[in-house]
Amino acid sequence: LVDNNDDNLAAPAAAAAAASTQKNAFLKLEVISGPQKGQEVSFGNDYPDTVVVGRDPDSTSSRGLKDAAKLALTMSSSIHAKFVITSKKNLHSVRVTDMSSSSSSSDEVTLVNGAVLASGKSRQAFIGDKITVGRSILQVKRATA
Repeated sequence: LVDNNDDNLAAPAAAAAAASTQKNAFLKLEVISGPQKGQEVSFGNDYPDTVVVGRDPDSTSSRGLKDAAKLALTMSSSIHAKFVITSKKNLHSVRVTDMSSSSSSSDEVTLVNGAVLASGKSRQAFIGDKITVGRSILQVKRATA
């Protein structure tokens, strides 16, 4: 006679262990338009506070950000943008910085809600705001648990 009740006990225990190690994030960046539509990256809380977005987020210009999350986007330009979460109490926003070497071409600009962000400059973005990096549009969203 074999007792299979041990298998029934192992499944809830494994689920409880997985739940206890599950990471939580404050915000996420979701690609809402462009070649990688649907991709997203979480940040804040248990995730890195910084996200680097671009064709080659591991390039030399972002190597100093080794703890940053990376989101690679297929695009013709090498434009990069850095997103850093800012939290005060339970309010979260994102500081967007254009890290490209130049913003001379109209398809190589970073836009925050349609406003051009000059190379090296930053602007605050909030939940629901849209950021254009190259040919992709990203939206700041609240992370769901």
